[in-house]
Amino acid sequence: MQINMKKTLIILFQILILGSYCSAQNTLPASGNVGIGTTNPSDLLELNAGASRRGITIFSDGGSEAYTDIQFSINNRSSIIRSPHTWVISHRKDGFFTDNPTGESSLEFYAVRPNGYLAPLSFKSNGDLILASGKNAVSGNVGIGTTTPREKLSVNGNIRAREIKVETANWPDYVFAKDYILPSLKETEKHIQENGHLPGIPSAEEVKNNGVDLGEMNAKLLKKIEELTLHLIEQDKKFSARLLEQQQEIKQLQLKLKK
Repeated sequence: MQINMKKTLIILFQILILGSYCSAQNTLPASGNVGIGTTNPSDLLELNAGASRRGITIFSDGGSEAYTDIQFSINNRSSIIRSPHTWVISHRKDGFFTDNPTGESSLEFYAVRPNGYLAPLSFKSNGDLILASGKNAVSGNVGIGTTTPREKLSVNGNIRAREIKVETANWPDYVFAKDYILPSLKETEKHIQENGHLPGIPSAEEVKNNGVDLGEMNAKLLKKIEELTLHLIEQDKKFSARLLEQQQEIKQLQLKLKK
């Protein structure tokens, strides 16, 4: 009886010491791997859910400013001046990069730099997808089929859409203003002979190298159509005036013949 009691006290004492150690340190040994669902972990932490649907869940208290993060960072930041030192996946209820109203949430991917943030990618709870928010963040470009995007969206391939709306300023209604100087057809002909394309329209070589801005090009083409329309109106006026003169001349000849 005394032996069993002694063993029991020793075990309890060891449990208390171990519990006290874990409570104070809240750490695992410095070496070795941790496995959940596996007895042979190959990394610092390895989870094996097997055939069931299991994973990792992170909760917050649900307050308006509550968020939960997964961070990938480095300790030595002395050599970092502009580059990101931390990448974050954040579930935020305040919608920091998306300006969500209270009550909604967003999942935001972004990098932390010494002087701000870099190109956050945000999934809003209403289904919107936002890249490179303007809130205290450096914007980036998106490339599809290319690793060197030069525009906000660069696509090396085909795009199919039901409708494309392009916003542009300085729409060429000014061509119809009274003070607009309409280039003569002689001037246009001279430019074509010297340059091989219409004035104000990029050459084939420029289009090959730089592409075409749809909004800008539509405005330029409309300008040419409006100028051509003014020339046609002027030609029609001259033709109508000449036709009227010819009709009057014919009537006068007919009167002379009758005499």
